Amino acid sequence: MYQSLIYVSRSCLRLPEQAAEIDRIVCGSTERNAILAVRGALIFTERHFAQILEGPEASIVELMKSIERDCRHEQVTVIESRRIPSYRFSDWSLSYWGDASYMDDQVARVLDKVKALGEPDDGPRLLDLFQTLSRARRDQRGPIGKPSKR
Repeated sequence: MYQSLIYVSRSCLRLPEQAAEIDRIVCGSTERNAILAVRGALIFTERHFAQILEGPEASIVELMKSIERDCRHEQVTVIESRRIPSYRFSDWSLSYWGDASYMDDQVARVLDKVKALGEPDDGPRLLDLFQTLSRARRDQRGPIGKPSKR
């Protein structure tokens, strides 16, 4: 069994350093995820992050502690956390979909809904989005990030 966790957050990154900082996040996360046997996908919308992480529970806990301390974003909000029997992103240590600003409203609505209702319920919708984007990334333009060696 593995742990799956989906979170969204508000970006604290500003132009002109934004692109270089995202490159650092993708590079560092790709390497760290590979070491920790974590798979997943990341979306950056210029104002928000959305990410799914899958892997051994201890690895997910370690990553989330680091993510919550990271000053590059705020309002880290877990949308879904559950056990899964196998990786759903087995091809990726990190699939990154760059400059997804057209999805910003969708991610912002998730954060606003959690703030208003106190309970996230958009996990399945975000999972579908991550899977669709990861397939498109692989099929159309090749990986950004690093495919897993599994």
